[in-house]
Amino acid sequence: MHTLTEKEYATMAKNFIDSKAFIIVDAQCGFMPANENETSRKPGFGELGVTGGDRIIPNINTLTRLLGERGVFIATTQDWHPLETAHFSKTPNFINTWPVHCVANTPGAALHPDLDVAEDPMLAERFIKGDTACTSPENDTSYSGALAYNSTSLTTLPDRLRERQHTDIYVAGLALGDGDHHKLCVDSTAYDLQTQGFNVSLITDATEAVVPENRAACFRNLVRQGIRLMTTAQVIEEIESQS
Repeated sequence: MHTLTEKEYATMAKNFIDSKAFIIVDAQCGFMPANENETSRKPGFGELGVTGGDRIIPNINTLTRLLGERGVFIATTQDWHPLETAHFSKTPNFINTWPVHCVANTPGAALHPDLDVAEDPMLAERFIKGDTACTSPENDTSYSGALAYNSTSLTTLPDRLRERQHTDIYVAGLALGDGDHHKLCVDSTAYDLQTQGFNVSLITDATEAVVPENRAACFRNLVRQGIRLMTTAQVIEEIESQS
């Protein structure tokens, strides 16, 4: 039985880390919960607030620090909507039409101010989606991070991952749908990246569902589609095992 040399082990550990990427989906102010008394001091909060959305920020920061220190590629996606789009409705059905939220260059579209990646933009590459007005659900690019692109290079997120030869993707952020017929931004991103050949792990304690009752069903549906479920602690253990 061959025993790895120190150099071989270091190469194996580097290849393991180089294969990884961390995608933070839509952790934006507009998706953070806020009551009427809070909106004045939390600009953009509560536009389309997700219950518990603010509680995922510490775990995202924990992963950002750990993965960033080890040189793992980190990317964020952001809804970047025009004001006029069929994505919005005055009478939203909360399936494919929604209240106005995350309009480009407004406080609601900004990343949560407590995110490490918001404080230090150099920690992550930024990708936007939903910036073109849609006319129907069929041409709405608002959901999947697989449709997000860098507004400077115009490179899509999947192409950037391929360019950097990342194969194993951790996904966190907001928000989950049902993982099946009514996927939203996080489960759409995870599913589409998995479909495109990436190995996707969804961080269950760093995401929340728009409808809390859909959370467990969403996880079951994603597992059936080949997506791995992990906790923040399990990611830490996996990464530190290669250090």
